[in-house]
Amino acid sequence: TGSLIEQLTTEKYECMVCCEVVRIVAPVWSCQNCYHVFHLNCIKKWARSPASQAEDGNSGWRCPACQNASTQVPKTYTCFCGKVHNPEWNRNEIPHSCGELCGKKRQCLDCPHLCNILCHPGPCPSCPAFVTKTCECGQTSHSVRCGQSTKIHCSNVCGNTLNCGKHSCTQVCHAGKCSPCQLTVQQVCYCGSNFKEVLCGTKEEFSDGFGNFSCQNICGKKLNCGRHNCTQVCHPQPCPLCPRLPQVVYRCPCGQTPLSKLLELGCVERKICTDPIPSCGKTCGKPLSCGSYEFIHTCESLCHEGDCRPCSHTSNIYCRCGFKKKVIFLFLIAAITFMCDKRCNKKRSCGRHKCNEVCCVDTEHKCSLVCGRKLNCGLHRCEEPCHRGSCQTCWQTS
Repeated sequence: TGSLIEQLTTEKYECMVCCEVVRIVAPVWSCQNCYHVFHLNCIKKWARSPASQAEDGNSGWRCPACQNASTQVPKTYTCFCGKVHNPEWNRNEIPHSCGELCGKKRQCLDCPHLCNILCHPGPCPSCPAFVTKTCECGQTSHSVRCGQSTKIHCSNVCGNTLNCGKHSCTQVCHAGKCSPCQLTVQQVCYCGSNFKEVLCGTKEEFSDGFGNFSCQNICGKKLNCGRHNCTQVCHPQPCPLCPRLPQVVYRCPCGQTPLSKLLELGCVERKICTDPIPSCGKTCGKPLSCGSYEFIHTCESLCHEGDCRPCSHTSNIYCRCGFKKKVIFLFLIAAITFMCDKRCNKKRSCGRHKCNEVCCVDTEHKCSLVCGRKLNCGLHRCEEPCHRGSCQTCWQTS
């Protein structure tokens, strides 16, 4: 700024476009990026010339000094701060200035003060004011120049609460968020049979006050009756009521007859969960797992407690090659792969060997043997998989 003022006052500053001296009374234009001063007419001509256009063609024209692109072509002669048009020259003031306070915003992003020196060329000086700033952890305060971009760090321990909400940060005053808590804690599952080590603050599935996660095993806790165990997968919250309590069971095991009707017929009333549930004597009729959507097989036993017996229906199944069949119970179909003992007599892809596989279902019958025939050299044998036609020439050299 001082150098520009001195050269403009003594008329020693040259316009970069015409290379002529910039006179005190000549209208000028100043670039707001590099602060070079040009004759207004020179910069108008330059902005309209093809040589000044930006490379992409849409960003306007380029400053001759710094190549900064601008979209608007200068049209009027203004002072350096831009408040006064066509400023008059005063011997006691800086040439091309209005003589008033600059008032432009400084380049520092966090400085709220406007430039407080007279209208001037070049960049505005740094803000002379002092402000109080706190360090990164917020425990100490320091007086620094306004607009100072450097962060302030003290020597104290941060002490902010970490993501877990239980422990404090032990790092020295630092920028940004505190690192996640690195301490490990032991979590127990809902049923209390399994444990795992996790980082403190790890998101929990759901905490019921006694556990933090499900181990996916059977709960096994004693139910409220004190005689049976919970059969649900490890779960939060209290276990359900015993499913055999007298106040829970209202029907016979097959569900066809209410217990109130059986009591009228002389059945003994149940007092505790271990008392047997009276049977109605009818056929159970519950659907079995062996059935399908078209044909549902039902339990043929009399009304009973517990699981139903396996299905007594049988079915014919064929081996995988379709040569033999046999009769088996329907409940065994899913667990059995029936294979006959017939060996395949078809030729393999090589045309030399038989397939010989038991209960074969292959369509190509690829040969897995090595060819082994002598090559054209008469010294070596073919090491390729068994194949049709002639072998390849020997690749070994001597």
